[in-house]
Amino acid sequence: MAVDYDSIPEEELQAMKDCFALFDTNKDGMIDAEELQAGFEEFGQKRRRSSIIRMIDQADKDDNQKVDFEEFVLLMKEAEMDGTVERAMATTKSPEEVDAEQAEKELRKRLNRPNLTRDDINASIYGNLSGVRVSETPELISSKIRMFDEEISQIKEGKKKAFLIAMEKNPDKIDDKHKLMFLRAELFNSKKAAARCCRHWDFLLEMFGPEKAFLPMTQEGALRDDLEILKVPFFSDTGVKDAYGQHIMFLDLRSNDMTKFEYRAVCRCATYVLWNRLEKDEEAQTNGVVVQGLPPLSPRTWNAKISRHMFLYVRYGAPMRLASGQALHPPKLISIMFRVGRILAGELSTRLKIFAGKSNEEVLAKLKAAGVDKDKVPEVAGGTLVLDRKKYIREMLVAEQE
Repeated sequence: MAVDYDSIPEEELQAMKDCFALFDTNKDGMIDAEELQAGFEEFGQKRRRSSIIRMIDQADKDDNQKVDFEEFVLLMKEAEMDGTVERAMATTKSPEEVDAEQAEKELRKRLNRPNLTRDDINASIYGNLSGVRVSETPELISSKIRMFDEEISQIKEGKKKAFLIAMEKNPDKIDDKHKLMFLRAELFNSKKAAARCCRHWDFLLEMFGPEKAFLPMTQEGALRDDLEILKVPFFSDTGVKDAYGQHIMFLDLRSNDMTKFEYRAVCRCATYVLWNRLEKDEEAQTNGVVVQGLPPLSPRTWNAKISRHMFLYVRYGAPMRLASGQALHPPKLISIMFRVGRILAGELSTRLKIFAGKSNEEVLAKLKAAGVDKDKVPEVAGGTLVLDRKKYIREMLVAEQE
């Protein structure tokens, strides 16, 4: 099927060309499997080789194992028509409430995606799994913590080195509350929770280094060398929750040129903000977290290392569930990148949503329908919520010194 280029708005077509160029690193007018995989890894998307090949096959119309620009455009148009991406809701359907015919349609749609998982299938039929909330009882918690300990003991030492160091240096730090955070993040799947906990400590060791990774997550502890960068409000705790009780964090990649910052320092500061919210807020642990993002206007100001490491940490290591990722006022290039990401994101794609519009009022109306009123949207993103970074840092320091 040929592309009707006249039907594509000029701005959108240019964004597709820019996106295609990001993957076509050897500039031969084709994207092969190696280029596609390298491109996704650059943006924090780890994908199996088989998934990459299936995506190539999905787009490749002339069977040359490569994707030219016309095939790329067709794939993007298909992704655009693949229905809207709904945010995480607080409830899910029981089997008897499922519309079997609609469920089959949704499942067939997902079967065409290359990164199909069991979670993907369940999300198709029962709703977004990130919206599920477990009914916690003392018996459940104590039982799952015991199972967590058993799963930790089964993990090979090479895959839990940082965790073992943390246990040696601060055994009181790895208490039941600490374990419970990771259990909640994985809906009380003890095996997944144990693996997530180990990856969390791996991340801290990589970002903070052996001298600070095991210190308290405070300004005078692990953040002692990053206080100047902490002042830059690229990742903020809004202090508010949406209509579903899910805490909102705000990621501002537009107001600052992120390429000017050392990626580890930025990751340390973002981890400080995220960790301190999760550790003190059980609702954020149980209900999930919404991350609103203001994307950069140009990829030239996008620090891919920061995005890659934080994306992987949030998805595989942080003691949290991403209830919804919301990109606000995105430029066309980011919208196209989002379509590409959806194809390979699996179950995660059900939690990602673009909020775009011809006016700020249109975007705010869409956010309101998703449970986020304008008083919960930061001013820099068109809302009325005032974020005072200096006040936040000052109040956190006072609380840490008490």
